[in-house]
Amino acid sequence: MAEPTLKKTHELLEKLAEYVMHEVPTKQEVEKRFQQIERELERKADKEDLIVVQEELSGVKEDLFTLKENIGMILNGMDGMAKRLDVIQTEQSAFISGLRRVERQVEALEEKRRV
Repeated sequence: MAEPTLKKTHELLEKLAEYVMHEVPTKQEVEKRFQQIERELERKADKEDLIVVQEELSGVKEDLFTLKENIGMILNGMDGMAKRLDVIQTEQSAFISGLRRVERQVEALEEKRRV
């Protein structure tokens, strides 16, 4: 390997300076490019996020529709149960009235027997 001399070092330094001056972008150019890339990435991310959100909303809409149907079925079932409970309550009231009437008759008979 050749011995580095001051002249060779100077030539290499000039080549490096020439490369840096003409080939390497300035700090402002790099920052501008980074900002441009960041904006593009944000737009793409926003678009992808929007697509994901729309897909999730579609799933949520389906779930809500299913829940609405299920709640409707539950309410119909509860309505049927309420009607049956009304019938049972009416039957119990009639049964209790009849039972009270029989109790009064039994009490009246017991009173007659005592006398």
